[in-house]
Amino acid sequence: MSKMQQLNLWNDDGSLNDVRLPTAPGDPPAPMKTPESITGPTPAELECSNSIALRDTPNQGNPLLDGPPLAPPLPDAVAAGVFGLTEDGPIQPDDEEVRAMTEEHARELLAVLADLEVAEEGLRTGEDPRTGKTPKTPESRAKLAEFLERESQRLKTAYGDALAAFVQGFGEDATATLDLWVRKSVAGCDTCLGRYDPGHPWHYYHEGDAAPPIPVEQIEGNLDVGHHIERDLPKNRTKRLQRMHELLEQERRRVEEDRARYEDIVQRGAEALSRYDREIAHTSDEMARATALSLKYNHIRLGLSRVAWLEKHLGLRGALLMPTKTA
Repeated sequence: MSKMQQLNLWNDDGSLNDVRLPTAPGDPPAPMKTPESITGPTPAELECSNSIALRDTPNQGNPLLDGPPLAPPLPDAVAAGVFGLTEDGPIQPDDEEVRAMTEEHARELLAVLADLEVAEEGLRTGEDPRTGKTPKTPESRAKLAEFLERESQRLKTAYGDALAAFVQGFGEDATATLDLWVRKSVAGCDTCLGRYDPGHPWHYYHEGDAAPPIPVEQIEGNLDVGHHIERDLPKNRTKRLQRMHELLEQERRRVEEDRARYEDIVQRGAEALSRYDREIAHTSDEMARATALSLKYNHIRLGLSRVAWLEKHLGLRGALLMPTKTA
């Protein structure tokens, strides 16, 4: 049996319908989701059925009101029966059907990408996005990190699979354009330039700010962020001080590791990234690089914030103590 890619699409009742699309010559064609079976799930249905449901989907002003970018189906895909077969031959989707299918794929991608950002934010902050709290014990923190890492990889795979399925019907250029639209929609900004924080991929991406990476020595922490450590510290003074010293050592080590990784990405670009990140999780080397830079920038900024807060409350003034202004 040849390798197949699977895209989960929606039935009328909000349940998932497995649609398999051929990825190798000779595979029997499998129809894409047809418009008559698409009613459009609510955000709640998307959240519950297709994601880890760690938080509500960000308020994006309903980007689907303007609609995602549309592209004609590939003639070869039509001939192969990707959009369905009848007694009279392959189905040629009309404009309304193309719009319905594209919007359905866009909804799927929006939900997955929003949840992916939640999972990655939890990995950066150490907070459980389902509760808004940081686990108190090393074991529970490790368990949370494993869960979020697993969910992050699962969601990246799901996003890549959804894009790959769209390629089968509409081609690589149309898929890259849809991916771009989805990422901008989740970011909450269509055309704004020069307005993305360095912690966002669009700060570096050529379709966004196209800004160069900030030199690693210029990345600063923020004491107002670091103070979140306090709520998870022991109340007993002796245990509290011991835990703060342990955390300080850990955070200093992590900051140095993150700085080294950031500089490696700055110098080598996408060559510093894994094949998975370059070919599966993202549609281009440029987006993979931009995402990696933003993630590592956030890691460094958060680590410096935590170091600064710990040094201050331990009466230390280390080299990593940064001013309190927001980076």
